[in-house]
Amino acid sequence: MNWHSRIANQFYYSSKDDKRDTSVFSMIGMGVGCFAMIIALSVMNGFEFLVHQKLKGFEGDLTMYGDFSDNIVGSFEGVDFVMPFMERKGIIKANNANKIVTMKAVDQIIMEKFYDLSIRGEMPKNGQVIIGQDLANHLGKDLNDKIVLYSPIDQVYGFGIPPMKELTISGVFSTKILNYDDSYAFLTLNDGKILFKRKDSYDGFDLRISEDKNIEDIRLNLMNIFKNDIQFYSWEEKNRSLVDAMKMERIGAIVILGLIFLVSSFNLASSLILISIRKMKEVGIIRAMGATQYSVMKIMIQLGIKKSLKGAVIGFSLAILLVLIQNNFFLIPLPSNIYFINSLPMRLTGIDIGLVMIMVSIFIISSSYFSARKIVYLKLPEVLQWIK
Repeated sequence: MNWHSRIANQFYYSSKDDKRDTSVFSMIGMGVGCFAMIIALSVMNGFEFLVHQKLKGFEGDLTMYGDFSDNIVGSFEGVDFVMPFMERKGIIKANNANKIVTMKAVDQIIMEKFYDLSIRGEMPKNGQVIIGQDLANHLGKDLNDKIVLYSPIDQVYGFGIPPMKELTISGVFSTKILNYDDSYAFLTLNDGKILFKRKDSYDGFDLRISEDKNIEDIRLNLMNIFKNDIQFYSWEEKNRSLVDAMKMERIGAIVILGLIFLVSSFNLASSLILISIRKMKEVGIIRAMGATQYSVMKIMIQLGIKKSLKGAVIGFSLAILLVLIQNNFFLIPLPSNIYFINSLPMRLTGIDIGLVMIMVSIFIISSSYFSARKIVYLKLPEVLQWIK
């Protein structure tokens, strides 16, 4: 231990016996700030990860719009599955209830492998359809009930009844994100071709990318192959509003919770200023013995770190412990009728841990530095006046 640390320790332990010392509040504040920041970031990460998985499971990793053969894409390295689809806005009707929905006709053979959906019932076959839970509730229908799909856009003439088809509900899916459960109906490609009379080809292809491959790399490679004939959209681009909103939510949480650190820093600074005034005599002796301004500054910064770091470490440790317990024992439940999961998701990354550590270090060192400037930059004769 060098002499800077010895003096900082002496100042620290002597100030602990002073009833006027308020640094305990800065220690508590740093602990609460670390705990709140880690928990908030882990919860947001958990929800963000699950929502992203839900979006990718519903739409695929990458969507290509254009006219080409699915065999060409399917043979490309990094593409596991290719789902051709036809899509139309239409009307679903059951009894006296009707609603505008997105009708998506897909390949029934690979649908179960491609889409990650929580379904009651079975995937659709010819003459069948699967709809969302909210849509089923709106129509008052359930498994094995009949519904009718209309495609007004494909009406051949300007009058008469638009193409329609009666289908049986074979399954009901539930995603509980966005409005998917209330606005989508999946049917087979054969039924889609009957309804969508004005379509003579697929609208596009949903791609499922290998987990060890980067989506952007696959997109760039495919763009080089197909040039400008094809449009590419990732699941993130198709849900840009939601993705950006979640990012802004994260930034807002960091800024708001960072105010806890700011308040703790002011408390730490005031505590160090009081200690500096009370220890002016000792500082004068140290300066007279040859200590430089840098040495005194180093002592005060070490003192500030000792007074706040303990609380930060405790808060940090408790937060990580809670994350580990929740991920293994699921102690904090969530109502399954509202959320798409049964327990509070927590996911902590090294980037988040590093971010919190950097924030704590900046606040502690900054408050220690600015509180020590007054005493550090006093001239030696002024400091020696405190020695009696």
